[in-house]
Amino acid sequence: GSLMFLDGGGSWQTAARLEAANLSAIEVSELVGTETYTKPASRAPHSLLRALAQTVKLPFANLQNILSSQLPAALAPATQPSETQSSLLSSLYTWQNATKKIALGWIPYATPSETVQMIKDNPGITVISPKWLSLSSNTGSVSSSVQSSVVSYAHAHGVKVWALFDNQFDASLTHKVLQNVHTRLSLVNAVVQVAKTNHLDGLNVDFENVQSADQTAFTSFIQELHQQLQPLHITLSVDITPDIVFLHDNAAFFHAGLASVCDYIIVMAYDEHWGGDQTPGPVADVPWVTSAVYDLLDTGVPSDKLILGLPFYARFWHIHSDGSVTSQAVADGAVAGILQAHHATSSWNSALGVAYARYPKSDGYEEVWYETTDTLARKLALVNDEQLAGTAVWSLSLSDKQTWSTMIQALRQTLS
Repeated sequence: GSLMFLDGGGSWQTAARLEAANLSAIEVSELVGTETYTKPASRAPHSLLRALAQTVKLPFANLQNILSSQLPAALAPATQPSETQSSLLSSLYTWQNATKKIALGWIPYATPSETVQMIKDNPGITVISPKWLSLSSNTGSVSSSVQSSVVSYAHAHGVKVWALFDNQFDASLTHKVLQNVHTRLSLVNAVVQVAKTNHLDGLNVDFENVQSADQTAFTSFIQELHQQLQPLHITLSVDITPDIVFLHDNAAFFHAGLASVCDYIIVMAYDEHWGGDQTPGPVADVPWVTSAVYDLLDTGVPSDKLILGLPFYARFWHIHSDGSVTSQAVADGAVAGILQAHHATSSWNSALGVAYARYPKSDGYEEVWYETTDTLARKLALVNDEQLAGTAVWSLSLSDKQTWSTMIQALRQTLS
């Protein structure tokens, strides 16, 4: 493909883009949860408190209820806050006093009263991103469920609202809309109108399962959307998945091109091993997340435009006697209770930066890789060291007011 991206009559090329072309004939290995990652010598270890104090933006949330419906009744989440929950919650207090970085919380589904309560329960949050907009037809129409009372409350309390705009994970529908210039413009106009009418501060475009053939059209769509939003001072962010191939863009996301035509890129640094994977592993180990960030920085995304997406869930893997593999996503806060119920002992995997546990089942065994305060410290150190714009949490819907209060008190005692 062309190495040149046209933007408003001007043109630019990046060294990374040129280098990718030079390496096009070379088979490049993809780094996925490898233990070969070595932290650069120049990066000294960070304690959790140091990382939290320096970093901006962090998640909040207690994931006590995330996908709780998937948990066996006998393994209901414990009510006591976990170590990870505590660190996440307390980090916001430190962050409030030390940084100006973005602290975004996604909200998949919630009533207005629930969303308002989340804002109340999570002091320090700077942006909420509720799932309010969706691509609804191949004519470029948009379905909207904006909650005006939430927008008003957020603004009254200094919190910005970046509505999440998705494509329903529909590759075919997305392809039809993006490839038709007139339909694409209709979509842009419809989205901008919703943003203006509802006084939104920003839009978070979350188009997933986009075809590789739509890379150019998707970049053009973001550019056209940004051109209309920028004069209105409405922030545009784009969610992308990691692809982690050295100096190379993959699939539908042209890293440098997208970064040049939007305000922020949010890398969804999770699902390293996803629900349907037949190879068990961590949701987001430290080497994999680090590689994802470096890949974006190396392929043209400025550090001050990059936001690191963090998961607050783990995945329990059931390896059946016949060799088949199934899994369930579980809130970080529920992990300890499940392991306790199975009398499982955990070990620390320093190379991956996560904890690991395994226990027998009547049909095979279950295992889990999960995050601890040290995992969080390493990821926050990455945000600090690379001067990223902030973090985004999946998801804010899981915060726990009692845990938040307990953690704030603990942090204050630590700092006193």
